[in-house]
Amino acid sequence: MLQANGLFNESFYLAQNPDVAAAVANGIIPNGFQHFIESGQFQVRQPSPLYDESYYLATNPDVVQFVNSGAFASGFQHYITQGQFENRNPSVLFNSSYYLTENPALAAIVAQGNITGIEHFVNFGQFEDRSPTPFYNSKYYLAQNPDVAIAVARDELTGIEHYINIGAAENRQFTPFIQPQGSSLPNRVATGDTTPNSTVFLTRSSVAGTVSLEYANNLNFINPLGILYSNVTDITEPVKLTANNLTPNTQYFYRFTNTEGTSSVGSFRTPAAIGTQQGLRFGATADGQGELMPYMSVNNVPERNLDFFVGLGNTISADTISPDLPEVQQAVTPLDFRTKYNEIVSPRLELNPWANLQAATTIYSTWNDQNLITGFAGGEIPALSAQQLFFGTDGQFINNTAQFNIGLQAWKEYNPVGNQVYSETGDPRTTNQEKLYRYQPFGSDGALFLLDASSFRDAPLPQVPDPALDSQINQFLASSFDPNRTLLGKAQLEDLKINLLAAQNSGVSWKFICSPVPIQNLGLYDSANRWEGYAAERRDLLQFIDQNNIENVVFVSGGAGGTIVNELTYQLNFDQPQIKTDAIEITVGAIGDQLDLGSTFIPGTWGSEIMNFSSIDTITQDAKDIYAGLDTASSKDQLVQNILSNQLNQFGYDPIGLDETKLNAELIKGSYFAVHNFGWTEFIVDPQTQKLQVNVYGIEPYTQTDIQSIPANIINRQPEVISQFVINSI
Repeated sequence: MLQANGLFNESFYLAQNPDVAAAVANGIIPNGFQHFIESGQFQVRQPSPLYDESYYLATNPDVVQFVNSGAFASGFQHYITQGQFENRNPSVLFNSSYYLTENPALAAIVAQGNITGIEHFVNFGQFEDRSPTPFYNSKYYLAQNPDVAIAVARDELTGIEHYINIGAAENRQFTPFIQPQGSSLPNRVATGDTTPNSTVFLTRSSVAGTVSLEYANNLNFINPLGILYSNVTDITEPVKLTANNLTPNTQYFYRFTNTEGTSSVGSFRTPAAIGTQQGLRFGATADGQGELMPYMSVNNVPERNLDFFVGLGNTISADTISPDLPEVQQAVTPLDFRTKYNEIVSPRLELNPWANLQAATTIYSTWNDQNLITGFAGGEIPALSAQQLFFGTDGQFINNTAQFNIGLQAWKEYNPVGNQVYSETGDPRTTNQEKLYRYQPFGSDGALFLLDASSFRDAPLPQVPDPALDSQINQFLASSFDPNRTLLGKAQLEDLKINLLAAQNSGVSWKFICSPVPIQNLGLYDSANRWEGYAAERRDLLQFIDQNNIENVVFVSGGAGGTIVNELTYQLNFDQPQIKTDAIEITVGAIGDQLDLGSTFIPGTWGSEIMNFSSIDTITQDAKDIYAGLDTASSKDQLVQNILSNQLNQFGYDPIGLDETKLNAELIKGSYFAVHNFGWTEFIVDPQTQKLQVNVYGIEPYTQTDIQSIPANIINRQPEVISQFVINSI
């Protein structure tokens, strides 16, 4: 068995306890170990990185009872004499079941009682570079500590050996989930899925134990309306709690506090009931990658006093390598996905704009393909999918597979969303599946409709191989009008129609349909992954809006990498004329996205993407050469808009802008086409006139190379209004 001194690290103990170090230095006690045995273990002091008294007691309530009854003097005593033989976990750094699963030959020896898992790791495993816990990622530790990487390359020691014996005492970070010198609530706090009477609260504690939540209508938390509790045993899984006793149209404050005493405060407002007209202010953005943290493009959101904020999908890029998950091209395991989500709400360069945003207002979230794997379609048959190596072949649809559920579960864990499930819908692709669609009115000023454009869709059509051939273009367009193809799934589309009618009949002014992908016609490039690739369903929805006189419909969409504002038209079939509607679309920019060209990265804006990835037959090399020589966002915007307008004209599609809508729009600043910035878009409904003002905020885009080389150039960028327009309500 492992003795007490085997779980004690003198240098770590003295570094963590300056009073003990001083006593040893002054000759009052001979060493830290004696202090720990005589006093420290009863004072909840940590003897080494491998044992944490607070964690052990928090995850073993029966041991707490033993200690309280006097059966054991401390949790440490219980672990040494009993817990290690029961394969209990002494800290987040050692997971017994994981260690034995990863080392099956050892598991057989442990089962015979010849050695314990922790004993093997202390005496052998750390020197053999065996991982003691799924939290420890050797690639991450070496990437964060180049000096250790050099020592490991020289075979001087292993990474985990360094951390246990040296790194922990120096407060080095062995996992992105724990910040030794930062807050133990590193992701701050959030609320979401807020209704007039309820909300979902979210935080993550990097220390195990009880987390409390207070919520009140005053910042001093005098007479709180509720106090809720949760016990943290897995520090990678956020705490989610729900309050159902809220009042409509009310400002609330809330405070999470963990067992360490660390607190974090946030605020939100519940939606007003229909019939109230007091104005509305909200924001939206899309498309982020952890490589580009911190997201300075939304740094000004908290000061805008928003009623809510919408995240339009692709909040992570699960199939790119990022700093917190080095050398992992595709997230696969629950921990992989959690690492990706944790990355975007954790501080970087001592800044955390996205977490600050979430604490300042309530969040409504959608997801899209890159939250799982680029291009996935939840309604596709796994055995017929080009991504079957990722999803496997089990399940009637991809949204039935284990891999789909792993990705969706992680998204739900790190977003403040409640649990809703479709019942029997008559459609096997939606029956008993997670329901991410949401409808929420905000008084009579506006209503929010959140779409799930990934979980139920059919596989995207193949892109047009040769855009110079009309026959191939016509074949694609004809296939897109297949009435059996769906983007939303029948149940979600029916819910959307019902709720649109309800909002119109209730006198709600503006209907904001939030889609992770654009619905306007944008030409051939990547059209298979937008509503254009599901043209029959697109026609069905726009025709429904048009024929039922549903007014003031604004699609707020992601997936375009910039702001593209246009009126919406539809065709009865691909060879029929365009039919105008009064609905419009405003796409929003990326919060921070990049594209990999192989040898370098470029910003993931619509302009950069279409000029670098669109077919040479669609965009001439001369145009690309001219584009490469332009040095301002506005000049690049103009060139790309001209190219796009030519293609839209070729297909008889509506040109960019709001020139012919009944909504009577006025452009105040910039243009309706801004596709070379990172940023977000603000929507303001005037309480008296019900006019809609749209402010597009942007910063100069960048790549991970930029932020690694000269970070000050990035973190000093502040969002500015690059486009502004006002639209009259019908």
